[in-house]
Amino acid sequence: MNFFEHQHRARRKTWLLVVYFVLAVSLIIVAINAVIYFAFALQTSPTPSVEDWLAKPYWWWIAAATVFVIGLGTLNTMYKLRGGGRAVAEMVGARRLISATEDQNERRLINIVEEMSIASGTPVPELYVLDDEAGINAFVAGMRPTEAVLVVTRGALENLNRDELQGVIGHEYSHVLNGDMRINIRLMGIVAGILLIGQIGRALLRSSSRSRGRGKGSGQAVLLGLALFIIGYIGMFFGTLIKAAVSRQRELLADASSVQFTRNPSGIAGALWKIGQHAGGSLLDNAHSDDLNHFCFGDAVTFKLSSLMATHPPLDQRIKAIDPGFIAQRRADRAMQRTRQEARTAGAAPVPAAAAGFAGGAGMAIASTPEQVVQSIGTVTPDHLGHAEALHAALPEALLATLHQGEGARNVIYALLLAATDASRRQAGIDAIRRIDGEQAASAAASVVSMTSTVGAQQRLPVVNLAMPALRSLNREDRARLLSTAEALVRADQRLTIFEFALIAVLREHLADDAAADVKPKYFKYDPLMNEIRLLLSVLARVGASEESAIAATYTRVMAQFMRQPGEPAGRKDCTLTALNNAMLKLNLLAPMLKKSVIEACADCVIHDGKVLPGEAELLQAVAITLDCPMPPLLPAK
Repeated sequence: MNFFEHQHRARRKTWLLVVYFVLAVSLIIVAINAVIYFAFALQTSPTPSVEDWLAKPYWWWIAAATVFVIGLGTLNTMYKLRGGGRAVAEMVGARRLISATEDQNERRLINIVEEMSIASGTPVPELYVLDDEAGINAFVAGMRPTEAVLVVTRGALENLNRDELQGVIGHEYSHVLNGDMRINIRLMGIVAGILLIGQIGRALLRSSSRSRGRGKGSGQAVLLGLALFIIGYIGMFFGTLIKAAVSRQRELLADASSVQFTRNPSGIAGALWKIGQHAGGSLLDNAHSDDLNHFCFGDAVTFKLSSLMATHPPLDQRIKAIDPGFIAQRRADRAMQRTRQEARTAGAAPVPAAAAGFAGGAGMAIASTPEQVVQSIGTVTPDHLGHAEALHAALPEALLATLHQGEGARNVIYALLLAATDASRRQAGIDAIRRIDGEQAASAAASVVSMTSTVGAQQRLPVVNLAMPALRSLNREDRARLLSTAEALVRADQRLTIFEFALIAVLREHLADDAAADVKPKYFKYDPLMNEIRLLLSVLARVGASEESAIAATYTRVMAQFMRQPGEPAGRKDCTLTALNNAMLKLNLLAPMLKKSVIEACADCVIHDGKVLPGEAELLQAVAITLDCPMPPLLPAK
């Protein structure tokens, strides 16, 4: 199953949640009506029949009130989570990880995540740490694959080695790439509404206990509160069943994806094994543990009916699915270690340096056809990880340190644009920075140009992706000023290069005010967007060719899959930054399965001649990012 099918199924699972939700609400309505009916029956003579009760409007009012309360709880939670992953991380009290941290465990996490982001073609997610959590766990949250937040417990950082932590991160990236995060947030909102009935019952019980002995009304309030509290547990039961039904299979798929990414089954298997051996397991000591359970790498809470209620398969089952012989080998190793420990007094041997780093060697030309490019979207291979590790290691330490600071990352963005400008026109760009962002920003950017001039064409967009956590940390005003300044820099030299468009597209995608908002499909046919598709393919056809005949031939071939008579490609004067940006915003509203053909047509424009220019690769990746389709880098042929 490829990325587009995963996205399509993830969207369909949202409807499955709606079905479960309706079923749970219906049962709660029946339970509340039953409680109130029996309360009336005990105090009314003669006892009304069920038929008489249903003939009166009472049960409609009760049903409407129940739906209102549950809907209010769901909408309130969804409103609180409108900020996406960052809202979830802040809700649980996680600390945002500063990229310039001196903590070695945190530095290791940053390196692993940065390498994985380069390999998957996605921006680095914002990183958070749950400092007070000793359990080994992690989760990702967000509404879109390109706007994720990754939260890791202190227990995971301190107890896992690099391979094991890499396996956990690979598992979480699978959730990012497969669209699971959106379902998790929707699920949190749905379950919150169902649980609100029980919370009201608890509040009634507390208020009644304070007014105990104040008459018959107090006793009725106690009974009503107790009934609602019990019904709330019915809601909790069904809410947990919903989470279990949606989550379990996805966890096994994410485990398998992690092995596929790293080609190192012992990494994630070792992490799961350590959870089983660790005193705290993967449990979280947090007020929101139950809400977060379906987000997490391992169970955040325990269940008495684990086979029915657990959102994760048992640890042994997950390990055996990854590596059938791992548990037996670990037990044998542990027995051998005990024997050796008895025979010596020295401490444990250090972990060999060879354990560090991603699996995989030199890059391979694995995306040599448009079909292979499409298949690579949302997928990370060991070759991509090897390429990412080498690229990350080749970046100067001073540049990486600068990228990890808000103003430093901003200066690098400006410097990348200045470095791509002819030296004769560079001063106009510096003047544009000075005019919009001030003298200090202009001087800082000019001083960083020499550093960014060493960044090769293959490294430019990865560098931009590495800068994203620091750029997102800027306040709203600073982000808006950054976008305005970058666009002014593009206009300053009176020409638009492919890299400049790609950079602006990526910045707009991730730094705009609504960047974290969910994008819901609006178009389920290509017909309303033919003009936008025509413009996009015209631009791509022009990137790799200069002669009009070659441009027309490429455009006609790729456009033919969308319409019988493609006509002429859009003229150069129509291929403007504004027009293309507007077209991409509308194309992002296509249903996931329709985006697949658009990406394939774009890839055909770029690689039909067997050659991929840096500008072509950058534009293709920018298009993929704008369409919420994380595309790994195109690897060079051997």
